[in-house]
Amino acid sequence: MPERLAVPALLKLAIAVAAVGAVLVAIGPSVGVLRGAPPAAYGSGPLLVVLAVLPVLVAAGLLVAGKPVGAAGVLVGAAFLAPGRALIDLQLAADALVASRPELVVPTDLVPLAAGAGTWLLVAGHVLTLVAGAMVIVRAGAQPGTAVAAEFEEAEPESRKRLLGWGLAFGGLAALGLLMPPFRSDNAFLLDVDLANGPGLVIAGGLLIALAALLGCVVAGTSRTPKMGRGVLVGVAVAVLTYLLPAQIAGTTVDWLHTDWRSYMATVGALGLIATAVWPSGLALKRGEGVPIEQSGGRMHLIAGVAAVLAGAAAVLGQVTDLFVVAIPTDVPINQTDELIILSGARPGSFANGLLLPAGLLVVVLGVLVLVKPIARIFRPMLNVAWIAIPLAAFLALDAVMTATSTSGAIRAGAATWWTLAAVLLGVVAAICAGAAGAIERDDVDLSDRPSNMILMAPLAAAVLFAVGAFGLPTMRAEQYVAPGIWSNFRTASWGLVIALIAVIMAVVIAARSRPARATALLFGAACLVAVHALEVPMTGGRAEGSTAAAGTWLSLATIAALVISAFVALAVRPEPARRK
Repeated sequence: MPERLAVPALLKLAIAVAAVGAVLVAIGPSVGVLRGAPPAAYGSGPLLVVLAVLPVLVAAGLLVAGKPVGAAGVLVGAAFLAPGRALIDLQLAADALVASRPELVVPTDLVPLAAGAGTWLLVAGHVLTLVAGAMVIVRAGAQPGTAVAAEFEEAEPESRKRLLGWGLAFGGLAALGLLMPPFRSDNAFLLDVDLANGPGLVIAGGLLIALAALLGCVVAGTSRTPKMGRGVLVGVAVAVLTYLLPAQIAGTTVDWLHTDWRSYMATVGALGLIATAVWPSGLALKRGEGVPIEQSGGRMHLIAGVAAVLAGAAAVLGQVTDLFVVAIPTDVPINQTDELIILSGARPGSFANGLLLPAGLLVVVLGVLVLVKPIARIFRPMLNVAWIAIPLAAFLALDAVMTATSTSGAIRAGAATWWTLAAVLLGVVAAICAGAAGAIERDDVDLSDRPSNMILMAPLAAAVLFAVGAFGLPTMRAEQYVAPGIWSNFRTASWGLVIALIAVIMAVVIAARSRPARATALLFGAACLVAVHALEVPMTGGRAEGSTAAAGTWLSLATIAALVISAFVALAVRPEPARRK
């Protein structure tokens, strides 16, 4: 019997913090999430208590079983979904009438309901869950030189690749299911849980949960030790189930709720993650010998290329289909605004998804190039940056959907909205796999003596300065139109601008210390991303009458010029080797 490892003090403290958070989440519904609120749609109290403490019980069980690294992984995995769950619970404080939480409360009229102490207990519990995971994300909270820290030095490349591959497969399925509504409602006071038509906090929280589940699977597959990775997969899976099960059970037990079986993709994905973690040998592909690193990187290029092609195709479909549609039920009276919309046949915001076309075509082309084995390594860094064009365009389109659906009940999200969300999710998968391929490449390259190209610094600095203005200032000017921005009028579309700006800055910083060929590819990829942004006026200008190019467009062109010049300098000027002291 192996000797039990000494439990790090920080891990013990983290489990205690997580336990406090679980207790707060468990007692929040019984204390009352709203003041004077009607009861829940079904007797969910015992279920909510069990689900609240389940992640901590799993972590504590692993700790008692002598697996502290796995216990820490469970805390980390559960922490990934905590921020998104906190945002969704905050909707109870912002506007409980549109929160759609049948396991907590079902409104019976349109009188506003004030948040109770239970809402803040739920939010505080999620915050503590996040804190507990953050405490042990590095070496499970162990001090260097201890037995637990030494486990992170044990290399098991085959197990890590297996966790990453199956984790991405089941994690992607779970993320897709998390984007789907768990039920459909016949109750006028309980709206359908629809990420495309829901309130802002629910949309932001739902998208964050889906992306966090996928990111948690990546962290699991890239952990220094598979013991930590398996724990993370279990933590993510348990967190997905504790988030989804109350709504799914409501859909099957409440008469006026109807189950949307698409959400069960997340349930299957979560169960698959647990199977991957607890039964890794059963999911291993039998082979006579280990796979060479070149072949392993080739598989990552293949997956990245396929995901990029699918993401680009979904983005193109998001441009050619309707972003939102008019749908009036026959038994609902039509108000004057709805009638004007129907009679005019107007499609406000139908131009807002125009940027998805160049973004999708760009990612499709790069995906195809990454699929060509001889040149995959050349274009892979470009894909690492250029895929951000999809969320840049997607947030602009989703902004229009949220604005339109909030103005009238006659307007509902169309097929383009779902294609857009699918494009973002597939783009994330492509980026993750492209990043993994890059990590595999670097394992075979000596990076101990990185070059320093001082001539490259001037055009790179200019590119960063121009990029700040390009994404921070409006690209389009028109009467009675206020563009979303970073510094003012921050809206849903602004998140795309922020993400794109960060991507360009990171590409510049990494290119400054990269090998010439990789630096050139990164900078060209960043230039392609900015080029999509520069096309906002010609592709989406129909949103506002008399639209003209503004400062953001001209600075985008300047940014492209600076990035292209930097790329040629990186390729043409031989850097000086770094001197060792």
